[in-house]
Amino acid sequence: MSLSLYKPNSKNTGCAFNFSIGVNRNGEPALYISAIRQHTWNDKTKSGSFSENRSNPDKNINVKLNEFEAGAIINSIKNRYEYSTFHSYEENKTSIKFTPWDKKTKTQNGEITVPAFGLNIIRNGSQTFRIPIEAGETENLIILMKEFIKSLMSYRKEKQFRDQKTKDKDAPF
Repeated sequence: MSLSLYKPNSKNTGCAFNFSIGVNRNGEPALYISAIRQHTWNDKTKSGSFSENRSNPDKNINVKLNEFEAGAIINSIKNRYEYSTFHSYEENKTSIKFTPWDKKTKTQNGEITVPAFGLNIIRNGSQTFRIPIEAGETENLIILMKEFIKSLMSYRKEKQFRDQKTKDKDAPF
């Protein structure tokens, strides 16, 4: 299960993000965020390209969130506050930040403000990956993160049940 957001722009500073539920080394469900920076912009077609940066490690990033980080992100979206966390892996230091902002949108009756979020991932202080996440996208992100938490808890419950059953079976009496 995954959610992909592509946000190219004419300044060639856009990013594409993919949020996906996968499996970690232990077989448990895991929540991954992958991001890639925009490589080019085609003004004629008003489209951006990302795939050329796939093999450049400075232009893409992968992070894994745990269930508590996913829960905190859900809560920050619901209650509109900034959430940040920090990951350290090998020589990489990565900060992840969800920040609320108000998007101005024009309607037939004038301009309105719509709640939105920004996601920034910064690796080693200089490699920045950012994307605006609009209202409908945040709702989908909440569903994905809740599904991750639910699947992880179900996996752990089943594992606990299997482990206990094996333990009971091996008991001397």
